[in-house]
Amino acid sequence: MYEDLSSKQLTQLLQTAVEAAHVAAVPIRAYFEKQDLRITEKSDGSPVTQADQEGEALIRTHLLAKAAIGPLDILGEEEGFQGTGTRWQWVVDPIDGTRSFIHGIPLFGTLIALVDTRETFPVLGVIHLPMLGLTYAAARGQGTTRQGKVLHLPEDVSIEEAIIGVGDFAQFSSVEREADYHQLLSMSGYVRGYTDCFGHGLVISGALGAMVDPALNPWDILATQVLIEEAGGAAILRPSKVSGKVDAVFGTRLLVHHLARELAF
Repeated sequence: MYEDLSSKQLTQLLQTAVEAAHVAAVPIRAYFEKQDLRITEKSDGSPVTQADQEGEALIRTHLLAKAAIGPLDILGEEEGFQGTGTRWQWVVDPIDGTRSFIHGIPLFGTLIALVDTRETFPVLGVIHLPMLGLTYAAARGQGTTRQGKVLHLPEDVSIEEAIIGVGDFAQFSSVEREADYHQLLSMSGYVRGYTDCFGHGLVISGALGAMVDPALNPWDILATQVLIEEAGGAAILRPSKVSGKVDAVFGTRLLVHHLARELAF
């Protein structure tokens, strides 16, 4: 699936993505601490701030200037598609969790993935949580790290032992999966809301056994998919009822497949 990229190239591209996320973190942290956010509303009703826009612009500039191969296309949440239709495409979300960012909650982050568009398959992923100083990074065949330490998920965690993460109820409602939310509550006494990439990081590190997260855009899940799978876990993605979005369940392998069966995922 990614034979045309050498291990060395993947390593270099992953480092470029990590650096880009760290570059964007500087203005993002500054805006968060000042709370002068200049909030506007996008066409879909979701909020966007100047920090989102400036962060994505910096990421794009860094990725285009430093890529080990080229040319590469970029798809970003704020500025859309840029490129000529090449095989390799960066997918970027400068602030995943803008609502948390606006409300002064420091549990937001930057997502960067590289996708093989020929195979529709992500080959590397980065999550950077700028207010917590945490960076998750993974490339196919190279494992997953957090702060440089290798992460590996257990094969199985029972639902009785696990904490299950969920996104906001509004996400379930938006794609008519309210029944899944209520079924999860009946299946486990430890279902907790840890939204956006902060919740994804908890699954990647093994703190959460699994997460059910519907109504995701590509930039919300592609980096996480690589990080989970390279850590030894599983990610199941299904088309949402909203065109262009996916519903996801990911975490330890056997628990993910158990949840997928129970929820008819």
